Amino acid sequence: MIAQINKLSVLVVAFFFLILAVPGIVLSFDVNEKLAVEGTLTGIYQYGNFNVRGVDDADRGAASLNLGVNFQPTDLDEFQITLGFAAGNGLNSLNPFSLAPYAGDLEDDLKDINGRNRDYLLEAWYKHTFRLSENVSLGMTGGIIDATAYIDDNNFANCECSHFMNEAFVNHSNVNLPSYDLGGVIELSVSNFSIRALAMNSKFESGDGKFTNYNYYALQGGYKLSTNLGEGNYRVYGFTTNERFQCPDERDKDSLRGFGISADQKLGEIVGVFVRTSWQDDEAVIRHDEIYSGGVNINGKLWGRQDDEIGIGYAYLDGACSSDLDNTTAFETYAKFKMTSFSDVTLDIQYIKDDMKDSKDRDGVIYGIRMNAYF
Repeated sequence: MIAQINKLSVLVVAFFFLILAVPGIVLSFDVNEKLAVEGTLTGIYQYGNFNVRGVDDADRGAASLNLGVNFQPTDLDEFQITLGFAAGNGLNSLNPFSLAPYAGDLEDDLKDINGRNRDYLLEAWYKHTFRLSENVSLGMTGGIIDATAYIDDNNFANCECSHFMNEAFVNHSNVNLPSYDLGGVIELSVSNFSIRALAMNSKFESGDGKFTNYNYYALQGGYKLSTNLGEGNYRVYGFTTNERFQCPDERDKDSLRGFGISADQKLGEIVGVFVRTSWQDDEAVIRHDEIYSGGVNINGKLWGRQDDEIGIGYAYLDGACSSDLDNTTAFETYAKFKMTSFSDVTLDIQYIKDDMKDSKDRDGVIYGIRMNAYF
């Protein structure tokens, strides 16, 4: 416990040093035009007011540091290494709901990642791009990758460090996107159209501390629409795995498979909207089979600060037949304020409700604050 407190204190002190000790300085580690080092230091604090039998109200904090090294020896070649460090698990370690109140990588997430006996190394990949013509390119990426960077992405709801904090608005959980494991991606861009094909090999914890190996495949098509109102991005994807996941009949195993839609659209310079829908087959044991979410993004230009923003989101998750959940609803709103040229602070409120099939329903309100420093 003392070691965890010490690690958390070091990251918090580092954050406030960046915010207070060097105001007005834009930190940059662009070694040269080919090599760059960048990072994000994030601190969160959340207080949960739980209406759940046997669970007391609680507050927890956590801090994380992500470091990335990017090397581009040519205009067509790119190498990336990303490391993640964290202290504390926030309210996620006490969370009584089916949704995590913070979707980021915390202390326990960064140890023995995916049962690979690997700590802190999140990404290590190489990408080569073929320029086939002025408007056509083909990119090929391989190594340790993160599927959330390629599938189910969204410009207004896709990053727990800068958008919403609840996992329902970062990526839909029933898409089962693996992160930080071996895989490859092929990306074809033809003018405003794009196609991404992803394949990964990963592991999931199957009980008693054991991990089961599986393959994950996804295909996403996207279109970027430019109108007088502003830019819009529309994506349709599907995914499947091999048959490694337990069925309700414990003698059988099946694959995870489904499809979804992710869209975002600007409605002028101030307002943007996003919508996500996803469906998953329920032959295997899963928690939610249908998820619907959407919301609004309001830019700070409305009050004269274009780097501020407000986000409002609502999600409905239908419980699968194999789950004890009937349905889950989530509401979240946040207000993010830029403090300096390299830092921001976000105030956040979440409401989560799990309607249960055979037991007492549970709900709660979670109040949070998030601080970021970028370099």
